[in-house]
Amino acid sequence: MIELRNVEVVKNGRRLFETLNWTIKPNEHWVIAGPNGSGKTILLELIAGNAHAAHGEVVYDFVNGNTWDERFIQRKQNVHYIPAHAIQTFLQHHELFYQQRYYSIGDERIPRVRDLFGDDVARLHALDFPPSFNIDGLLDIEVTRLSNGQLKKVLILKNLVRDLPKVLLFDYPFEGLDHASRNDLIVFMDHLAITYGIQVVLVDHEHHLPAVINRKLVLNQFKIVSEEEVRHQPASVIPNDTIYSYTNGSGTPVAEMKNVTIRYGEKEIISNLNWKIYAGERWALTGRNGSGKTTLFSLIFADHPMAYSQKVYLFGKRRGSGESIWDIKNRINYLGPELISYLNPQHITMTVKEYMLGQQKTMSVAALERVIAFFDAQSFIAKPVKQLSSGQLQLTLIMLSLLSDKELILLDEPFQFLDTNTKDRVSQYLQEHLHEDTTLVLITHYEQDIARWTKQRLHLQR
Repeated sequence: MIELRNVEVVKNGRRLFETLNWTIKPNEHWVIAGPNGSGKTILLELIAGNAHAAHGEVVYDFVNGNTWDERFIQRKQNVHYIPAHAIQTFLQHHELFYQQRYYSIGDERIPRVRDLFGDDVARLHALDFPPSFNIDGLLDIEVTRLSNGQLKKVLILKNLVRDLPKVLLFDYPFEGLDHASRNDLIVFMDHLAITYGIQVVLVDHEHHLPAVINRKLVLNQFKIVSEEEVRHQPASVIPNDTIYSYTNGSGTPVAEMKNVTIRYGEKEIISNLNWKIYAGERWALTGRNGSGKTTLFSLIFADHPMAYSQKVYLFGKRRGSGESIWDIKNRINYLGPELISYLNPQHITMTVKEYMLGQQKTMSVAALERVIAFFDAQSFIAKPVKQLSSGQLQLTLIMLSLLSDKELILLDEPFQFLDTNTKDRVSQYLQEHLHEDTTLVLITHYEQDIARWTKQRLHLQR
């Protein structure tokens, strides 16, 4: 059992939770929900011991050491926390960067999955985990070559291989995962709870949840709004067939690929792809984790060196015909998961508004105010960037992407971490407020995102 008694949290000089009381009883498995910025992640950090109560206390019935050091060790062994940005934190810790997957061919400094586990590889086989979480086939792959879903699986297993905790905390565990990978993680969480008696507590926005999740805590403005029983909804069915949907565009394509093939060693990621994107089109790019979606974005955004050896045309010119990378980037706006890591937001002390004006120097204040009002972002626009929640930071980056006056917008999983109302606002903006000549390509794993507003779709099959 874990009990929070009259807890008050002060972070960056701000008083957050006050007189917070909450009990996690045996055999309870919780989902924590609520709007962006309501305190969900901080609550997990409080239970994990990564945030501390200024007043009150967090009591664990399995922590009973006589000294502070003993209690610290017991809590660390029995409460494990997997944060929302575990992948970005991992890459930073190992001095890797997201786009390194495209530039590190043959680089012996890049660790393989086997290197991360060392002698603990044998322990993985001793643990009774579902076959879908077997990573034997990944052990000799460089970590920068892993898809988002594969790397998340590796990091979860790395967290568990030494000690199985009594309580396992997940912050937004399903973000960035395709439908099949989400199901694999759901099966894994249920297995941990049923087989090992591990209590699961996770933060989530209305995904299909593990069957063991039986309690829901709803927060708003750092207060508990309700404690509820969970009513499980059936999982939505996502089609797995290969879909190529084109329009009869005219003129010079904004981007074009002719028989593009991307191969790393013996593994072929993309094979003989032909794709044209015309001005004003709205594309959804879908497919399994590892099917090559982000690789296609890297070809368009001038990040992938193989663009020079392939027939890739941007704004009517073949890559390598004399244009600079910056000539291309000045016409394209890109938002991807790695930007949060690149920003290192915990060190940005300027306010959100100051940061946005600094990033878009030609932006009018009036235009910024209109976007702030549309997305109802007044509640955090005056906060320092380092104080933003994951959802608020994601919305900030989305607003920046939409405010620029560029011809092509590439959005890689833009709905990550967003609560339901904010997702609806983003979809409405994409549908109603983009200039008719602006071209948009969006990567998503959710059918409902596609149905709302896209007219073209490319589905990659791995």
